[in-house]
Amino acid sequence: MYKQLSSYLCLAAIVSTVTAFAPLHSQASSTALFGFTDTVKQWNFLAPWTDRPYKGPECVVEIIGADLNEKSNSNFDRFSKPDISVEVSHNKRTRKTQTEGNSFTPRYLWSAKMPYRSNRGFAFTVYENNVVKGDDIMGRAYISAEDAKEMIDEKLPAKLLSIGEGIGVVKVQ
Repeated sequence: MYKQLSSYLCLAAIVSTVTAFAPLHSQASSTALFGFTDTVKQWNFLAPWTDRPYKGPECVVEIIGADLNEKSNSNFDRFSKPDISVEVSHNKRTRKTQTEGNSFTPRYLWSAKMPYRSNRGFAFTVYENNVVKGDDIMGRAYISAEDAKEMIDEKLPAKLLSIGEGIGVVKVQ
């Protein structure tokens, strides 16, 4: 048994070494080569030191909160109020807030720095988080590239975005 365990640890060390220096698009194939189905990020210990930082313009996205219509969103959790998180996507990058539990009016006061592309918009997705089954999408909102540029240039106050007819709004800045 000790021999099997040591050979497994040796193989895991080889996988971590190979995937640490492989480009991002080939990492999945290098793990499939060794028969692992785990994500490469578990094995990529050197990524903080080998990945190059983004050197372009950045913006700070703030999600202040959400106000959901209680009547139309009461079916998500049977015995309690929904547990909600918000995800923002921009130019193939995503960031997600923490989960606020048991609330139709979660307040996040959450901010994240994201790489900024002036020709791309921002997509916001509101999720109802579940432990047993996957997360449910409650609603989506979008800020166009022109609106985002206007908000950044003129430092406009927070904006309310509708996440669907009769579902609710999310407040972003």
